[in-house]
Amino acid sequence: MKLYTAHTSALFRNWDSTRIQRLFSLPASFFIMFLISCITSTLDRPYPSPTIFLYMLASLLGLLMAIHIHYMMVRSGMIPFILAKPQSNEFNTLVGDILVHDEFIKLKNYHHHTNHIYDHVVRVSYIAYAVSKVCGLDYKAAARGGLLHDFFLYDWRERKASDTSRALHGKEHPQIALENARQHFFVSELEADIILKHMFPKTRPVPRYLESAVVSFSDKVSTLYEYALHYAGWLAKTNKIRAWHETANPNPSLNTLI
Repeated sequence: MKLYTAHTSALFRNWDSTRIQRLFSLPASFFIMFLISCITSTLDRPYPSPTIFLYMLASLLGLLMAIHIHYMMVRSGMIPFILAKPQSNEFNTLVGDILVHDEFIKLKNYHHHTNHIYDHVVRVSYIAYAVSKVCGLDYKAAARGGLLHDFFLYDWRERKASDTSRALHGKEHPQIALENARQHFFVSELEADIILKHMFPKTRPVPRYLESAVVSFSDKVSTLYEYALHYAGWLAKTNKIRAWHETANPNPSLNTLI
């Protein structure tokens, strides 16, 4: 997996390390606003304010953008490395025992957003690992906790169909994932917090560690990416079918029915 591409951009040609460092102040500002919103959020609401979610999402997206620009400029020879560089081989070493575990591989049998759960958790884990390493956090815990955050072996759509409130899965599956993780792997206190708090703000407890917040953000970004990719594929397929119908049925009155 790669979070950046190597190409030269005239927009950033005259940037130096100082400007890159300033770029990282944007997501930091959003993260501070996120913390303030958490503190000031009223306690009588069943869920935290939607503003909290927007701040934490903007924080991670801004951080990913800054990381992308930094590595793009490094690969183009504009500036030297000023951030720790994520490595696919290192990531595989950190989580390899989980990826090949027989029980964990069963996640491939259960559909999640647009693919199986296994695909989703690997994506979340790598994003969290990369962000945590760049930020100087515990990237090993972020990678392993991110990989185990949805370690539940059932189809959540079937579970929701029999749930009148349609909310139990979102609140219960972090605990289920933690129980499954502890049954098969050693789970540290930090990794446990990552797994339990990844549904914030849908679940009330606020992440205790920065790594927990990073995994929670990564989960939302991965979900948006997966649905966007799915929609793009559906749109391309629809346009292809429409083009075929227009070719096969030149009658305009028929095309309006498609």
